[in-house]
Amino acid sequence: MTSSNGQTYLKTRAAVMSGQLLEAHDIDTLLQTSLPQLEQQYGLQGLSEQRIDEVTQTRLVERGLINTLMNELSILLRPLGGRARESLVYWSRKFELYNLKALIRGKLNNQPYDEIRESLHLLPALISLPHEQLLRTENVPELLRQLEQTAYQGIARQARQVYEEKNESFSLDATIDQRYFTGLVKRARSCEDQDQPAMLKLVGTLVDRQNLPWLLRYRFNYRLSPTETYYLMIGSGRHIPVDLLKQLVNTQDLQQALEVLPSLPGCDLTDKHSIMQVELAMNELLVRECRSCLKFSRSAVARSLAYLMLRELDLKQVFAIIQGRVMKLDDSLIRQAVDRQPEVVHV
Repeated sequence: MTSSNGQTYLKTRAAVMSGQLLEAHDIDTLLQTSLPQLEQQYGLQGLSEQRIDEVTQTRLVERGLINTLMNELSILLRPLGGRARESLVYWSRKFELYNLKALIRGKLNNQPYDEIRESLHLLPALISLPHEQLLRTENVPELLRQLEQTAYQGIARQARQVYEEKNESFSLDATIDQRYFTGLVKRARSCEDQDQPAMLKLVGTLVDRQNLPWLLRYRFNYRLSPTETYYLMIGSGRHIPVDLLKQLVNTQDLQQALEVLPSLPGCDLTDKHSIMQVELAMNELLVRECRSCLKFSRSAVARSLAYLMLRELDLKQVFAIIQGRVMKLDDSLIRQAVDRQPEVVHV
């Protein structure tokens, strides 16, 4: 934070922006809103009138909503400098990792240059990769070597090592995710004293939301070994520390894993019977932490990050509704998609 005036400005901006966050009744209203009205409300006017296929239209909607979030990020960054600014910028790099994974998939599947390029999101220069340079690389190892010359070097170096050892996409994707969140924890730890406790609580809760569903899926769906699963976990969760992760990876099924877990605040997992139910419960825990931070935290940067995280979750629900309208799905199916959003997925 650059000054007390900057901190006051940031808290005020986050408070004003929080008025855009969706409540349950807002979702009900959006579900009854026509596609043209939704487009106008979220700055996507005229998309439904263009003569483009559903895939292209959906991609443009996704780009538009991400652009909305990036514009709001730029407003929150204005008074920030130093470690506080770096923390928010690093969080936003998750969106450029979507592009990195699209580039990698394109290389692995020998997709045409133009097809890969069309799938990439246009993001601010602050976090953007050199897309044209990476598109011209011959293969994935070369792409990752070039990436090591950018701000994503830590992620790229580990990803290249894993790819050269295993030569398959799953481990590569999982490593990129793990390194990203590890970096986010590192930025939270490096924040100034007035910001660090709130940032660690917030990021630690996010880590828990990622770790637990990943662990359950890796062990019981993908049948990875305890050692392989533990290697892909993120350290420094708030309620699920490293020692507990070690216990969880050695359980034999979902029920046993949930029995090992201690009671999490406001999050009862004892009656859950699927990984999806666990995901949704952990997401609710994260939302509560974000809302509490946004309302009560003394740290302006933590409030800003909490807002951005909540806004991202909201825009995922908006995307699900608009996508359903574009695809002309029944209202019941759109409702089902919204109720399941946002799922815990790789970044």
